[in-house]
Amino acid sequence: MALLVVLGMSFTSENPEPEVKDQANDYLLINGQWEEIAEQSCATTGPEDCRVQLGENGPIYRVYDEMNISTLKKSPTRDPNVIPPPF
Repeated sequence: MALLVVLGMSFTSENPEPEVKDQANDYLLINGQWEEIAEQSCATTGPEDCRVQLGENGPIYRVYDEMNISTLKKSPTRDPNVIPPPF
């Protein structure tokens, strides 16, 4: 009986599901709510806060590594990255 169970289990693991890779994300704090955005190419150090602008004439927000205000990303420049709005 145990042999049949082992044999049956060997067929179930023949085609394992593909592993889903985590996509890197950054976050914005907009009106007290966290919004997820694509990972920004800000440097890890610098004198300025990493910032994004939502559209060409949109508002500018600080960028965070995690949904936590203590994870503010830094940048060598004050210029924001212009991105499409996340919603």
